[in-house]
Amino acid sequence: MKTKTTDIWALYNRQIRYARKAVQGSQGYDRAIKICEYFESVGHPHPTYTFNQVRMNTSNGQSNRQFAIDLLQDMAYLVAKNESLIA
Repeated sequence: MKTKTTDIWALYNRQIRYARKAVQGSQGYDRAIKICEYFESVGHPHPTYTFNQVRMNTSNGQSNRQFAIDLLQDMAYLVAKNESLIA
């Protein structure tokens, strides 16, 4: 039997793969916006709020590329966590 932690990380990795495929070809801030749109379509409970929180928590010298990476990781984890609670 799998533990919840294993399930969360398997779901997290799946969300990362699907999101990367959905935003393929975009870069920078445009990629971050598409990540937000993707997670809104898959049931993220509050994608705009998470987008704003990650943007506010970034350091001043952070690139738009790194912002998109951080956003992808945060949103994937939140969706995976919600999916594991429902299952």
